[in-house]
Amino acid sequence: MSGCGSKDTDPTPSPGGGGPPVGTTASVDLSSQLSSVGSFTAVNGVLFIRLATGNSTASFAATQASCPHQGGTLNWIAASNLIQCSLHGAQFAAAGAVLRQPNDGGSASALKVYPLTLSGNTLTATV
Repeated sequence: MSGCGSKDTDPTPSPGGGGPPVGTTASVDLSSQLSSVGSFTAVNGVLFIRLATGNSTASFAATQASCPHQGGTLNWIAASNLIQCSLHGAQFAAAGAVLRQPNDGGSASALKVYPLTLSGNTLTATV
């Protein structure tokens, strides 16, 4: 069973997807994306989340965009301050830790978290 694709430029992951290939970079333009706290987007297999105001790397998080359980799309749930899988409801902290295992009896490992750099209005994650 494959996971659902995302609404952005993220390719449909394979089941149990572990994130994009090592060496991949993904970038967002902060002048047009992630403008408000709680906003998120997926680009090239990376989920970008704005956690706080200000344009410093500490205001953002970047994790793999697909669930390590079966590759479902991950979404930021700002009201609960967590990442949730759309496929089986697994939940993760912005720092990648598993908060709740999938509701199908399976198990998920922690999310991969990627380092961020900021150059002007361009936020880049390196896998």
